[in-house]
Amino acid sequence: MKLVVNGDDLGYTRGNTYGIFQAYAEGILRSTTALTNSPYFEWAVKTAEEQYPGLGIGCHMTLTLGKPLTVNKTLTDPETGEFYKGSGTVFTKNPDYDEVYAEWKAQIEHFVRVAGHLPTHLDSHHHAHEATPEALQTALRLAEEYGLELRGHGSYKFVQGFYRDTIKKDFLIHLLEEHAGEDIELMCHPGWIDMELYRRSSYAFERVKELDILCDPEVIRYIEEHNITLCHY
Repeated sequence: MKLVVNGDDLGYTRGNTYGIFQAYAEGILRSTTALTNSPYFEWAVKTAEEQYPGLGIGCHMTLTLGKPLTVNKTLTDPETGEFYKGSGTVFTKNPDYDEVYAEWKAQIEHFVRVAGHLPTHLDSHHHAHEATPEALQTALRLAEEYGLELRGHGSYKFVQGFYRDTIKKDFLIHLLEEHAGEDIELMCHPGWIDMELYRRSSYAFERVKELDILCDPEVIRYIEEHNITLCHY
């Protein structure tokens, strides 16, 4: 069984990013995906490659957080110049999917410029690539163009559930037992809480709880005893 434990939101804030690094260094996380439109993205990637070279880093394509990397007419709030707030708001605004393609491509290209190589895989903030059939086709087009796997549509079964009320050690082990023998990706959001994360995200304290469980000795021991291979894409 291969297990990709992926920490979403690398580069969201410094504290959040340090938590992802700790989950790799001391826990079972081996994969992350970066918000390339974040002001901390370049620092996060450089730090990861210098100090945590075994950490796989993918591209966390976004339409719902921060500022775009392209000029567009349908993806951003004209009052703020940022993406519309809310996980599905942009899709109620009749977005131009040519602009979605251009924006996501720009985010991938920015990753390549900073890192000097392709990301390990693609996924999206707030599951934007699954929001509409057109969004999914856009993401699949980019995955094919770059020769990358897309979360939920590649060689790893995408497993959700480790989130909010289910951030419990027993539940995490239950998920692993339920999918024994399968190659899966488990999405998570470990992090430290800095003031920026506290102010910007409604999902803050939960990240610390996730980090604690991902580094729990009992969880690590379960992985080892059941010959589960920790990996990234």
